[in-house]
This record gives sequence, structure tokens and C-alpha cells, in this order.
Amino acid sequence: MATANNTRIAFGFPKMKYKFKTPTETDRFNFYDIKFYPYAPPPNDEPIFAMVSQKKVYIGRLSLSDQSLITMHHELVDEQEENDPNSLGLNSCTWCYIDQQGPLLAVAGGSGQLKLINALEGTIFATLTGHGYGTINDMATHPFYPWIVATASMDKSLRIWDIRRHANPHDSPTIIICGQATGHCEGVLTVSWHPCGRYIITGGHDERVCVWTLPDLGDKSTFWQEISATRRERSSHEVRTIYYPHFVSSAVHSNFVDCIRFFGDLVISKAANESKIVIWRITGFDSRRPPPNSDTSPKTEEHLDTRNGFIRKAIRENDGGIVTVEVAPEYRGDPLYERILELETPKSEQFYLRFGVLMPSTNYPDRHPMLAFGNTLSELRFWDLERLSLGHAGDGNKPTLVARKSHKGTARPVRPSDRLSRLSSTPQLRESPLSTTSYNSSSAWPRQNSTEATSEISDEITAPQGLERDREKYPLHEPHKPIKAHAKISLIELQFKNMAFTTRAADWSPCGKWCVVVGESAGSDAGVGGFAVFYRPL
Repeated sequence: MATANNTRIAFGFPKMKYKFKTPTETDRFNFYDIKFYPYAPPPNDEPIFAMVSQKKVYIGRLSLSDQSLITMHHELVDEQEENDPNSLGLNSCTWCYIDQQGPLLAVAGGSGQLKLINALEGTIFATLTGHGYGTINDMATHPFYPWIVATASMDKSLRIWDIRRHANPHDSPTIIICGQATGHCEGVLTVSWHPCGRYIITGGHDERVCVWTLPDLGDKSTFWQEISATRRERSSHEVRTIYYPHFVSSAVHSNFVDCIRFFGDLVISKAANESKIVIWRITGFDSRRPPPNSDTSPKTEEHLDTRNGFIRKAIRENDGGIVTVEVAPEYRGDPLYERILELETPKSEQFYLRFGVLMPSTNYPDRHPMLAFGNTLSELRFWDLERLSLGHAGDGNKPTLVARKSHKGTARPVRPSDRLSRLSSTPQLRESPLSTTSYNSSSAWPRQNSTEATSEISDEITAPQGLERDREKYPLHEPHKPIKAHAKISLIELQFKNMAFTTRAADWSPCGKWCVVVGESAGSDAGVGGFAVFYRPL
């Protein structure tokens, strides 16, 4: 049985252990991204991380056992960015590899090039081109195939790269292009893979969110045969183009969508000048089902603010010819998407502020999903998404509710294995006094079948006083009322001449013990870049 102390640790938030500011600079000093190395075997309490500023790349290691908390292995200067004063500089990075013994760090930014760095040697491994003069704004590595990298660009497209092709002049390193039709009509700012690897979600300057359905990219997939030199008729067949996303909406946000992530089959996203992070679901999206084919992707009705191909079905004539597409009966009359929760993020009017999400993994299945986000006023906020799901503040007085036969309205411990399965599949939504049926909102939360160990929130039975107080503070039944952070930490020590520190990105180590945030503090003609390291014992 878990003790009160163990419960407090499980719900604990990291505390600042280290802070760093660059010397005062006048030229492109912003720190824009931070990524922990995700491929180290457990236990890994001394994680490797990488950060990018506009002209530099940093690769280091965190440790509590060494005399120094941070050991910086490489501080690399990108000469191309340094020598081009008109370039916006580097802004994103992601870990990848061809051979696991040779870890690679992919970095990108204003040049539109995908640069691969040998993380052991600190040297350039390869430079890949394809976006032309379009700035790359974000990048992400495939969850199963570490040699597959996605990049989002100002050229309105999303490119999928196979970095194994870097050395073959006859093979294009770009294998898929998403866009060039009714996807994004302005620059793409953010990209994220679904954990199953068959979907990518993007957001952009056009205020749109798009979900793209991708082919199986496993080595035995027929996709590779289709683009092989022996099968293609002309060079353009070397790259698969996906013109239409299966979901596109400009209704979720009203400004630049600059950070978006899958949360199981749910979506977490934010936009500039909204002061909130939104958790929502796409009606009909279920990663446990086979991916839909291109027939059901929306290709018309561009005047609508939301088009959802996941609720459609394609009907072919008996001869396999004409295809009729219609809304599946089970979704007729349903909203195209449902808003679940909003998280309050004051002082975040600027765009290109990215949150970091800790998710349970195969190596660390008992980690609570947790979100970190910093604003433009020297503040860092944390939300424990497991805490919201359980509906209590984690103060050691965990509520024990009496279960009914239907198991509705119960709050029970979540087994680590069930936490993973719950977050990797579509929520099973059921009737509840807290549920709303609306085209714009929903108070649903990830749930499983009642026979599984999970947690639900309902007012069908009388809850302990502590839980009632918690629900007043974190009102899950009001999807349009932003929920305040569970913890807030000041970053005032990173300020330059009393100018507020702006957090650009946050990331968690796979073990969940470490969190690093990066950003800048700037005046009108000078400033500093900086980062802060946070730690919690688990």
C-alpha cells in the first residue's frame, strides 16, 4: 500500500537545481529548443541533452553524482548561421540515428537545411536540403524508426526524411511531402508524431491544425517498393506526396498555432495570444483502427472551418469504380471535435513558445503525464495531468470512493501498465452528469472500460470534502474555464537588467526526474540567452 509520503513524491514537482545565462550579447542569442536523448536504456538518471541557440548547439549530461551538475561535452558554433547576419538562426533539434552506436542530433532553422551532427564527435555528419529557402520551424523523429525525421517549414509543407539515404546521390532523402493542396496555406510552425507512427499533426501561421495519415514506414512495407528505382517511372515518383490531410480545422485556435502534441489519441495544443493550452479530441479518431485510406480525406468544402475525414466512410460500387463518401451513421449529428480542458497560461501572447510533455513509456511506465510551460514574464508552470484525471491534489489524502455495480464515479489507483494503455488509445466516453454534448466543448477525460484499473471523475456519489475543494480549484466540468497550474516557479534569476525572461521550450528526461527550460531575456539592443535545470527525486 502506498504511503502518504510516496503519494506526495509521485505528485511532486521538480525544483530548480541550476541556472545559466550567456554573457551579454547583441546578435541572435536566443535559446529556442531543448531535447533529451530518448534512446538510453534504463535506469538512466544521468541523461544526455541537447540545446540550440540561434548560432550554437550544446550537448551535455546531467548528474547528481558528479562534482558538477552539468558536464558540457560539446559547444558547437554553426558557422553558416554565424556568418549570415540576415539568417534567423537555428531554432529546433531532435535526436535520431542510423546506427544506435552513433547517435545523431538533427538541427535546423533559418537556412531550411536539415543538419545532422555526430553527437559523439561533435562534427557535421551530413547536410540535407529540400525545403529550398523556407525556414524549418520544427522537427520530430518517428517513434519507432529513429532514422525517419519530419520537418515543418515556412514553405507551407511538411517533409518526411529518411536520413539513411544521405550518402546515395541517386536516392532523395525526402520520402514524403505533406501539403501543396488544402493543408496549410501559410507557414507550418509545429509538428508531432502520434505514438503509433501512422499519423502526424501540424499547426501553423494560418491558425489551422492538420492531421496527416502516413503509410507504414517499416522496412518490409510496400511503401519502399513503390518509390524504389525499379518501380518509379520518373524522378518525381521517388517522393510520395500526400495532398490532403484527414482532419483540418481553424476553429480550435484563433491565432498562430505554435505548439501541438498528441496525448494518446487526444491533442494538446496552444496558439499565440490566447493565454491557454487546450486539450481536445478529434471525433472518430481511433489509433486502434486501421488508418483510413485517402478516399475519405476532405477534398472539397474549403469554406468550412473544420473538416473531418475520420468520421467518413467510402462506399465503392460493385465493379470497384465510383466511390461514394458519406458520414458514418454512428457519427451523424456529432461535433467534428470536442474541447475537453483548457490550462491557464497568462502572459504568453508571443508566438513560438513551446510546452514540454512528460509521458509514461515502456521503460518508465509509472511516470505521471506532466506538462511544463513557461511564459514571457519569468514564470514556469507545471500541470500533473494524472492529478487532473484522478481529481485530487496529491496531498497524501487520496480520496477513497465507494464503487457502485456499474463502477461509475469511482476513483481507483492506476496500474503502470494501464496508464500506458489508457494514454495510447482513444478514450471510452460514457454518460456522466459532468459530460456535455456540444459542438464546441466536452468535459470528457481519458477513460477505459469499467473493468480495467483506471480513474474516473463523476459527481454521482458524494465525494470527500478534500476532493470537493479540489474540484473547485480544478473545474474539469467547465471546458472553457482555464485550469490554473498545480505549481508555479519564478525564473527571475535568469533576467537581464530586470527584463523578463521568456521561456521558448521545455523538455523532460525520459526518467521524469529532470526538466530543462530554455529562452532569453532581452532589452532593445542587447540581452542574454539562458536555461534552467529542474530536478525531483522519484
